[in-house]
Amino acid sequence: MGASPSQRKNPFMAQGLLPGITLRLDVSSGEAGETHVTRVEEVDGRIAILVPMRGLRPRPFATGTLVHAHYIHQQKRWMFITEVEGHSDDGMFEFLRLPAAIESTERRRNFRLPSAIRPESIYRLVVDAETEDPELIEGTVVDLSEGGCCISTRSLAIPGERLGLHAILPEAGEIHARLRVNIVRDPQPGNRNRRLHCEFTDISRAHRDVIARYMMRRQLEMRRRGQL
Repeated sequence: MGASPSQRKNPFMAQGLLPGITLRLDVSSGEAGETHVTRVEEVDGRIAILVPMRGLRPRPFATGTLVHAHYIHQQKRWMFITEVEGHSDDGMFEFLRLPAAIESTERRRNFRLPSAIRPESIYRLVVDAETEDPELIEGTVVDLSEGGCCISTRSLAIPGERLGLHAILPEAGEIHARLRVNIVRDPQPGNRNRRLHCEFTDISRAHRDVIARYMMRRQLEMRRRGQL
């Protein structure tokens, strides 16, 4: 096949990422999304897959395209985030970068990654107060996923409260989102900050992909440092 000049150990055999497995690929095209189904051909230093088809024509993706991949193994659904690394000379195969980790979606709805991001702004969303400036909240995003985040802050909040978030994720891009506070955890002894566990209620597909790209790069960095 020519997918790789040398065979290297597959680090994800235990998670079932093996030749022959069917992958569902979710990719973005602007604000819209596309879903494709393909097959894994080889896993070594990268993942070789058959180029997806759309209709009766190949649908290759540009190098660097962000990919959300899903598959079934042992009656569990697994997912990982990666990007297109290149293509074979004959155009039959596409190469995906090995992910930093593969998560079982049964284990957690959204894999959350520890972080220390100071948002450009966090603000309260108040109904019927469009003419007033929003109340700003000082805080730090201490973990992040495509589904939500945890904010460390001294400000008061209550479950069900709605917040807005504007943040720049290093080497990934800018996000805007609306959040719902699900859980408020009071400060622990020796700490003056409380934790707001929040779920995204309004965020575009493009901004979710910014989060995914940030998480992928952060996981790769953590793996290099031996933190994963």
